[in-house]
Amino acid sequence: MTKNKIPEILLVGLPNSGKSTLINALTKSKTSIIGSTPNTTRDKVTKTLTHENKKIINISDLPGFLENPEMSNINYQKNIDKFMSDADKIFFVIDVKTNDISGLDSIFKLLSKSNSMKNVITIFNKCEDFDTNNLDKRFYKYIGESYYFVSAYHKLGLENLLSYLESLSVAQLKSEEFVTSLTIIGRPNAGKSTLFNSLLNNERSTVSDVPGTTRDKITEELNINDRNYSIIDTAGVPRKKQKDQIDRYSSQLAVSSLENAHIALVVVDSTEGVSFEDKRILKASIEENVTPLLILNKWDKLNTEQRDALNSSVKKDLKQHKWISLIRISALSKKNITLISKQLDLIEQQLATRISTSELNTHFRSLWTKNPPHPFRGKRAKLKYVTQYSTFPPEFAFTLSGRIPKNYEAFIENYIRDMFKMNTISFRIKINA
Repeated sequence: MTKNKIPEILLVGLPNSGKSTLINALTKSKTSIIGSTPNTTRDKVTKTLTHENKKIINISDLPGFLENPEMSNINYQKNIDKFMSDADKIFFVIDVKTNDISGLDSIFKLLSKSNSMKNVITIFNKCEDFDTNNLDKRFYKYIGESYYFVSAYHKLGLENLLSYLESLSVAQLKSEEFVTSLTIIGRPNAGKSTLFNSLLNNERSTVSDVPGTTRDKITEELNINDRNYSIIDTAGVPRKKQKDQIDRYSSQLAVSSLENAHIALVVVDSTEGVSFEDKRILKASIEENVTPLLILNKWDKLNTEQRDALNSSVKKDLKQHKWISLIRISALSKKNITLISKQLDLIEQQLATRISTSELNTHFRSLWTKNPPHPFRGKRAKLKYVTQYSTFPPEFAFTLSGRIPKNYEAFIENYIRDMFKMNTISFRIKINA
């Protein structure tokens, strides 16, 4: 049983055996990136499957196993024994049409070594036009506790597999603890995965000098400051449009990770400075009301003159958003990485701020009297009332008798930042006129 008490099913197999297609078909979502080329998946990717009876189970997709792994697979294959020992059951996914017996034997040896096949369920995939009576006799030894014939792509034979998964699932745990969600985002090779691993204090994400090594969206639990976080490592978001469809989809997943995040760790390669794409990521984060924390990584590679130039450039770039926090670190050497946890603590405190309706109205009625908005199209708006309707992030609703100019909305935002000490976070102001 995994540490969060949800059973875990682990999918293992050769590259292009259909593991990612299978997990997507079972969870009815694009959990894993799929493609016609082998080794599209490069890290462990986990999705929680929820049945109609609300019972849940985790299904984890692993990269295809290689006898002679590429650089991007070496780190994953170092951890494969741990992944298998942590899992409750293992799905050994086999393409019924494969001729790579040597590769299957290598996986079989790993499985036999770790648990003697007692927790292995063999999934024969791509069986849409296959007579099960013609199964290659060499495959018989790979059959574990039980086996299934399916076609993940055509969604054939999944009913029995889903019934089996349901039998292993558990009732969803009711947790009263609120968990802050972090996402690490930035351009390729900025050091996102290195930062992810440094924060977790283990080599969870595959890292290399090759831009675009990370493709999958990887989620883990992080505990710092005696607080629990959900942290996501994402693929790089390049400026130029990728020709490769898989890389393009990976970038879309990275940007979409902002939708469910509270705080975005926007990682910038200090040796390259803040680019147009970095500014676009910051803008997208603010528009989603996700608080950005700008991380200038590889700071140790700059000399004094270069640091002064970058500081001056960043100050100019953030002129409209001076409230954005900035931290200079080296993720590889972990220098200054503790500053991130301190800043996260401050940001969380501000995200949790709740201001009473009476206090808000007292402040803003006084403000409206002393510094009323300019008339909009000949009519000056009056304040009816203001209220805060949520936290994480804080959201405020102003009910007015008419519209107000954009610059007065900015004035209200700055007033809230100064008066209520929300000077490091994103928050939403909704104008009802």
